[in-house]
Amino acid sequence: MSKQNHSRPSGLQLNQRRNADHIRQAISPPDFYRHELPNTPLKKHGWNDGGLCPFHADNRAGSFRVNLETGAFKCFSCGAGGGDVIAFTMTLYGLKFADALARLADDWGLL
Repeated sequence: MSKQNHSRPSGLQLNQRRNADHIRQAISPPDFYRHELPNTPLKKHGWNDGGLCPFHADNRAGSFRVNLETGAFKCFSCGAGGGDVIAFTMTLYGLKFADALARLADDWGLL
């Protein structure tokens, strides 16, 4: 039998997790998506039509959805998707996790 490596997360990883949790709690998905998708009418709860997908040259609305409760997003045309506003920021701006956290913290006046 081989031993599995059960290493502890580094201090940097723990700090990033705390920052990510803080950002997820501080930025409401409805506010975030109203800011990022200003020309898209959004309902109050659940999955919404997100308008044109910002991840490909979309010319017909209907395939891009955002969830105003969780922050998740999904395009059924190009396949882009993620579980929260951090993932959206990473995908939209081509950022690594830590850089997306920093951008969101700066843009929203957090941390």
